[in-house]
Amino acid sequence: MKQSGPPVSAAAPVAGVYYGWYVVGVAFLANFASAGSQFYAFNAFMLPLCELRGWTRADINMAPIIGFACGLLGQYSYGSIISITGPRRLMALGALVSAAAFITLGQTQELWLFYLAYILLIMGNAAMSSLVANTAVSNWFVRLRGRAMGMATSGLTMAGVILPFAAYHLLHSVGLSWAFAVIGMGIACLAPLVWLVMRDSPESCGLLPDGQRPLPQENGCPKIMPQSQVPPAQLLRIASFWKVGLAYGLASAGVFAVVFQLGPRFQDLGMDGDTAMLLVALASLAGTCGKFTWGTLCDRIPPNRLTAFMFCTVGLGQIFGLVAQGPVTVGFFIVIFGFGMGGIMSTFPIISAWCFGRAAFASVYRLLGMFLGLQAVGYLLMGGSFKFTGSYDAAYLVFIFVDLAAAAVIVTVKPSAWSLDGAGN
Repeated sequence: MKQSGPPVSAAAPVAGVYYGWYVVGVAFLANFASAGSQFYAFNAFMLPLCELRGWTRADINMAPIIGFACGLLGQYSYGSIISITGPRRLMALGALVSAAAFITLGQTQELWLFYLAYILLIMGNAAMSSLVANTAVSNWFVRLRGRAMGMATSGLTMAGVILPFAAYHLLHSVGLSWAFAVIGMGIACLAPLVWLVMRDSPESCGLLPDGQRPLPQENGCPKIMPQSQVPPAQLLRIASFWKVGLAYGLASAGVFAVVFQLGPRFQDLGMDGDTAMLLVALASLAGTCGKFTWGTLCDRIPPNRLTAFMFCTVGLGQIFGLVAQGPVTVGFFIVIFGFGMGGIMSTFPIISAWCFGRAAFASVYRLLGMFLGLQAVGYLLMGGSFKFTGSYDAAYLVFIFVDLAAAAVIVTVKPSAWSLDGAGN
């Protein structure tokens, strides 16, 4: 399926800072706010919520399970809406919804209201990050897509470097409700920034992907790239669709469930709150380095092979997490698991664009994102493992085998007809 417009490779680079990097910066902040509010903050808030509200860890683990089920349906709708409105409007609205929902999480005393607020948080985050932010970055880059996507998605793990510590100290300074409120107001500040900076595509600004200068044309600017709507029935018959979706769905189930309660895991090993939050920050810092590294390497190495190696790295890290007791094994877990898990959400959009192309990205990625619903299984395993055995060891053991299975599947993926000449343009 050929896209219209001039060839990228025949144009010269535009002088100065390419505007696409500003788009990457906004996407970084959106991903930071999304992951920070959705996952990392709960490393500090989970145990206080249990103590102050009388809830169990299994109760709180139900929030992301219910929320993700609704969020995936929302993401599917966003895949259709984005082809009409573009990423900018969705991202600005999503930031406001996420801010209101996160503030509400800290005020509610009823578990069902907590679940409802978490659903709204997931819906708002999906509108400003994930599919929507990744589509914006994919629109602006082709040749440098891996590097750009790695930088944008590094916000997901950079949130883990800052938010657990920030949330933990806010909690002890101003209390639980106000800690939620302060972070929520920070998320709200993202809405005007998105509106001022975000642009939907380079063609809408008279540019081409990767900072190339448009070739002379009759109207003086490149044609807007049409967004291809791939029929779901046709997509379901493509083996690469199933392989990519299942591999990332299975791998992410373990990664997100582990990250969601990494702080409590360290505290179960006898560490105090400050030490636990420091280790969460270090694991997230390793993940941030991993996101940029895995993403950049995708520009040089076939993404399917690189991703298979990355899944194996995650599995190795979880082996150290399973046997972690002293500082040596904990250190190996933090570095290896952190570096590996950082690549999960940075390579997912990259390999999707590599397989299906830039024009079809939003249409395909909204369906691939449905496989992330398998994360619910990961949360159930973590909650059930702790409830019935008093530790997370059983869940970690399952996740190790799942990572190896995901690696075996993803290495067989090949580009589809939508990726043009195989470059994912």
